[in-house]
Amino acid sequence: MVNTSLKYVDLIRQRTSKWANWFPEKQDIRVGSYGRFNAQTGRFDVEGNVYDPEFQKLLDATDGKMKLSDHPPVLDEEEKDFAVGSMGVRPKDFSLGSDAVDGIDKAVYKQDWQFLQDKRGAMLVMYKPRQEHFPKGTVFEALYKVPELKDKYIVPSVYKCRAYAIYLSNKTGEKISMALLPKSGEENKTQLDWWTDSKVENLQIKTDKDYVFSPLFTCKRKIPLIRPLMRDSPTPDPVDEGFWMECYPPWEPLDDDGEIDPVYDDDQEDDPNVYVPRRDSVYVPYPISDDSDDE
Repeated sequence: MVNTSLKYVDLIRQRTSKWANWFPEKQDIRVGSYGRFNAQTGRFDVEGNVYDPEFQKLLDATDGKMKLSDHPPVLDEEEKDFAVGSMGVRPKDFSLGSDAVDGIDKAVYKQDWQFLQDKRGAMLVMYKPRQEHFPKGTVFEALYKVPELKDKYIVPSVYKCRAYAIYLSNKTGEKISMALLPKSGEENKTQLDWWTDSKVENLQIKTDKDYVFSPLFTCKRKIPLIRPLMRDSPTPDPVDEGFWMECYPPWEPLDDDGEIDPVYDDDQEDDPNVYVPRRDSVYVPYPISDDSDDE
């Protein structure tokens, strides 16, 4: 059985260094969301948002000056279509003509996607996304001082779009043809519909008239500040996002089905003469503890 959502998130992160959302239609992952990743599903479990009134009370207790309502998220202009596949997945020219697809000449996006035989692959397409993010300036600095964000992940930016397609392959070497077409009818001329020749499982395609989908986002966590060598030396204040780091996945390397990859013999795990990739790797599976509270 395939752990679909976890494998998809893992593959897209390897390709983009960003975090994919297997449920883009849900609107719980927003700029300012904080929480932790679920190691079984790959989903970001939201615990709250820094723009909530309840969080402002926490900020008031540490900063006393910053009102986050005065620094709302910034929504950038439309970008070019975002289309990416994991390693081995290849976008190709659309292979079907107007005789096979009605109105294909009016398509705002059309592409063939070729997947590998016997290897899991992932694909993400966003039609003209807009990035929503924290405003540049002091937001990150103020958030750093909130102790309740210790060991939490925070979402500083989200890609929003009107239409998306996501897919995790079934390892049969399948090819998917897809196109994004204007809806029929004069009253629907600004709306879009997906067309595809495929009925494969795990292909999700959706559209809306507004930017309501969030298929991709970034995530950061605090960098623990290093204590100064001299006792009387002050700890430096964080500057913008410079004291925040990218997040590591909280799961170990996965096999093609999204399960923990058995890369070594468990019987040899404690043998010091046997190289164990997971034990000796610099990979950090869990957040680094901030010991700033220890005296």
